[in-house]
Amino acid sequence: MNDIQKIGYSVRAHRRDKGMTLQQLSDISGLSIGYLSNLERNANSPTLVNLQKICDALEISFYSLLERNKEEHIIIRHNEREVLINEDNSMLFENVDFGLENESFIYMTIEPDGAGEGLSWEHEYDEVGTVVKGHLTLFLDNQTFELDEGDTILIKAHTNHGYYNKTSERCISYWTRCKKEK
Repeated sequence: MNDIQKIGYSVRAHRRDKGMTLQQLSDISGLSIGYLSNLERNANSPTLVNLQKICDALEISFYSLLERNKEEHIIIRHNEREVLINEDNSMLFENVDFGLENESFIYMTIEPDGAGEGLSWEHEYDEVGTVVKGHLTLFLDNQTFELDEGDTILIKAHTNHGYYNKTSERCISYWTRCKKEK
């Protein structure tokens, strides 16, 4: 990808710098949340008209949008993680986005007795997760696994899975999502 094809990463960085949510950017720019989300992941290409709407909403110049796109993002501070899921304070997923094309990282916290049995999903990509604090109960298809601090697991693409914390201690884990090259 060349720089202009990665413009979504720059849009996301500027939006986050302003402390703006996708909903707020959508409201101000008049562009849909779905469109903006896809743009920030570089899943679609913006028109110049839409880029101007975004620049106006973010109060930045088109030039600064292109300049930001050249910066490398090598540190993500705790307060810069984007909250993806916040289930009544029992389960928290935070995105750690370095703008890498085929990988993303998730910081997952599950409070004691958090999340629930019966919640499950599957993805188009492989995931690798490591428990860094506490204990995590994870099920893959019809199997249940108990993971302790330091344990790491691979979840292959298209595998039905879910997790919960049945203990009295907070569980923290890190997840890497690996998208396959097309």
